[in-house]
Amino acid sequence: MEKITNYLCIPRLRIDSLCKKKEDKHILTNINISVYPGEVLCLLGNSGCGKTTLLRVVAGLEDQSFGTIFINEEEISGENVNIPANSRSIGLMFQEYALFPHLTVEENIAYGLDNLKPNDRINKINKTIKNVGLDKYRNSYPHMLSGGEQQRVALARAIAPEPMILLMDEPFSGLDRSLRESLREETISILKKSDVSIILVTHDPEEAMLMGDRIVLMREGEVIQVGTSEELFLDPIDKNTVKLFSGVNEFTGIAADGYAKSNIGSFKDSKLIDGDKVDILIRDHAFKISKPKTNNMFKIKYVNFMGQTTRLTLINVIDESMVRMTVPGIVTNKINDIVGLEVDERFVYLF
Repeated sequence: MEKITNYLCIPRLRIDSLCKKKEDKHILTNINISVYPGEVLCLLGNSGCGKTTLLRVVAGLEDQSFGTIFINEEEISGENVNIPANSRSIGLMFQEYALFPHLTVEENIAYGLDNLKPNDRINKINKTIKNVGLDKYRNSYPHMLSGGEQQRVALARAIAPEPMILLMDEPFSGLDRSLRESLREETISILKKSDVSIILVTHDPEEAMLMGDRIVLMREGEVIQVGTSEELFLDPIDKNTVKLFSGVNEFTGIAADGYAKSNIGSFKDSKLIDGDKVDILIRDHAFKISKPKTNNMFKIKYVNFMGQTTRLTLINVIDESMVRMTVPGIVTNKINDIVGLEVDERFVYLF
């Protein structure tokens, strides 16, 4: 999926030191985020981490307790400023779609365009319907449409007023997997034709990596790490971030001579202090089967074919520790085979 964003211009949206409290409980703490024209910024995190609350504050549906929000460097919400939600040029698209059941597709899309002259309104509706591929459904009612078609209507209604910023809260979570994948591609393709900046909320790491130009990882109301999918995957800030993006094996090592030494191998890190305990995390796909050696022997306990990949569970012959690994395609190895393991150190993380 093409990802092109101009980071040299001023941010379309800037959130500065934003906090939100409810009944003395911190919901959001010191949020600092910038979103640029044409950028898809994904808010990623578990349920309850504050993603949707942040969206609602940006939209003007809730007030922050502290901090400032700017659009094109103009303050829209702060200590002495609070621009109403309907004047912020922000579009909203939520998981439930919230289509009006008594209105046709065309009438749903027309909702919110009352400020346009009649001819301009008609032209805008026709253009939007064509862009999202809904022309033959323009006179249909929501109950007559599939989930994917309803999702397109919700998208069309959100982008018809040409907002500067579009906020999307788990918009694909209610769809089955095949439809979800096709609509994600389709939606971003439509949105990338405009200059709209998008904040998309998701709890799905794969979706965030596929759709986001950058990812904002949130946990318990705080921003933990911001970066591209490559940056978060290859240079995670902590153990929980490593685990978020793939299956992980955990081992314990001891630092000695600049290495973390363990029963799974020795891994170099010049910052280690001799004698320190080291947590070693290795992604499932970092392992490769090799010929067994005296100090590198593993017995295969389970082989599970998953379609595109095969998942193996192995037991270390020496200390009976367990390793789980994932390899592409089908393997010829069988249960009870004795093998060796090699590790791709790009996917080893020491903490």
